[in-house]
Amino acid sequence: MTKLVEAIDEAERLAKGSGRRSRSGGGGISPKERWYLVMGYLAQVLDGVLKNFDLESVKEKMDQMETVLDELQRTASTAG
Repeated sequence: MTKLVEAIDEAERLAKGSGRRSRSGGGGISPKERWYLVMGYLAQVLDGVLKNFDLESVKEKMDQMETVLDELQRTASTAG
């Protein structure tokens, strides 16, 4: 995850230092625009990673809670 953030920062740095005019044959997109596109793609990847990380964390906590609930139910049924 740290590498993605570093790559986003680097793309931003390169975008800020790039020219606003496209070269002939460059498809009409300036180097500055291309770097901002790269930065946007990297931000999307980071967003997906964070969402998956959060989802896995929630699933892990749910599994832990289910284990505790199972144990409590076993304890309650043997004590009752």
